[in-house]
Parts: sequence; structure tokens; C-alpha cells
Amino acid sequence: MTLLLIAIFLAIPNYAYSQLITESQETEFLLESQSNTDLPEKSSIHDSSSEITPREFNISSTPDSSSSKFDSKQLIVPGAFMITGIIGTFDCDNNLNMSVKDAMTDLSDDNRCKADDYLRFVPSAAHLLIGSVGIKSKHNFKERFLISATAHVAMLAMSYGMKYTIHENRPDMSDNHSFPSGHVALAFTGAELLRMEYGNIYGTAGYVIATGVAFLRLYNNRHWFNDVLMGAGIGILSARIGNWLLPFERKLFKINNKAHGSASVAVTPFYNPMDHACIVSINAVF
Repeated sequence: MTLLLIAIFLAIPNYAYSQLITESQETEFLLESQSNTDLPEKSSIHDSSSEITPREFNISSTPDSSSSKFDSKQLIVPGAFMITGIIGTFDCDNNLNMSVKDAMTDLSDDNRCKADDYLRFVPSAAHLLIGSVGIKSKHNFKERFLISATAHVAMLAMSYGMKYTIHENRPDMSDNHSFPSGHVALAFTGAELLRMEYGNIYGTAGYVIATGVAFLRLYNNRHWFNDVLMGAGIGILSARIGNWLLPFERKLFKINNKAHGSASVAVTPFYNPMDHACIVSINAVF
């Protein structure tokens, strides 16, 4: 029951945004259908058949309206996560947190999985890089870089500002910087950036990874349930902030948003067997 509750909480944002995208695509289809009815009929069968082309659907398309425009409705999902997370810090009995902790302890049997230390970077890296390998993106590389940089600065400021202000002890008592989860905040920042940039299909993949990171933080006994909820809210909100501030950054850095330009990106992964560390070097020229 506890694990089902976790899955429901962490699946909310992707489902909500999926509905918004679906509604946008349906509206676009209806408008195009209405405009097609106004076209004059051709005088011959040959001419009319030559004008008929199949309608193309882009399964990864994003809503037509610019996500850079602030809309108070965009605060609902991250706000719900953050409020729930904050309430958990004032729960003196800690019933839900303890229930989740006990369930995870039984599940892990004191085993640990360190995949979350690496998976947290995947959605953010994908947001920057997959547009450079032929995947249709909403913004050029310069703009994606600015959005990502702004979003991650906002995420770090909120996450670590709270960590070093609230001083919540971790479940394993290793330190008092448990609230909120920085791993989860980073993963959900990248997931929401992916969704806004490339659409629902890629966004779903990002949210699956982010949810996996949240699950592993609980599984590894590194965070309470309210920590990961707060981290998820911070991540989604930070990605939104990156998009909201893009118009100002375009003016500041004099970026022509209609020109896509070109970028050279080199990714060099390597593994250090002595320290059992995997490191990825990313060099970008634009």
C-alpha cells in the first residue's frame, strides 16, 4: 500500500502535463480541419488528388503556446508537492515517513544501490544533448543551455538553501541535510526540461528516470518521503523558472530566437577503477 501511494504521488505531474499536451494537439487538429473546409474545390480529379497529403502527427510535439509565458496554473503541480513536503517536516508523529521507511527497510534488507548517484544527471544531459543529434527541439542549443543553466541555479539555490536552514536529520542519521532531496530535485528538473523541450514521449522517459531516483533515495535510506516530494516540487518549479526567464535572457545576451545556428558538442565518458567512479566530460562550443 505504501509503495502504491509513492507511485501515485510521483506520477501526478507527468499525467497532468500529458493531458495538457493532448488537449493542445486536439485543438490544433480541429482548427486545421476547419481551415481545410474553406479551400476551393479543384476542377478535375487529377488536380484534387495531387493536393491531398496525409496529415502528419508528431508524437513528441509540444503545445503551440509558448511555455516561456508565465501562467499561474503552472504552479499547481509543483506547489502541491512542495506544500505536502513542508507539512511533512512539521509532522511530529512522522507516521507516513516512518511507514515508508519501514517498508523500504523491509524491501532493501540493508542492501544499497548507488545507481541514483548517476541516474540523477541523465534527464538534464538528455535535455541539452539529444537536440544536437537530430531530435527536433523547441529551442536551439544556446537557448537550451540558458534555460538549463537558469533552472539548475534556481534548483541549487532552493535545495541547498533549505538543507542548510532546516537541518532535518536523515533516516540513516548520517547528517542533518536531509530536507529536501537534492538528487530528486536535480532529476525532476531535467525531466520537466525534457518534457517542455521535446514533448510528452521524451518527458515520460525523463519522469520514469526521475521517479526511479526518488525511489532509490528512499530504498537507500537516505531520505524521508516528504524529502523526495519537496525535491520533486523544486525540480519541476526550477525547470519552469528557466523557461519563464528565457525572454529576458534573450534580450540580455542578444539572441535571435528565430535563428537556430549550430553547435559542436563533445561527450567523453570514462571510468576510474581505483575510485569506482564514472565521470562524463561535456565540451560545447556555440
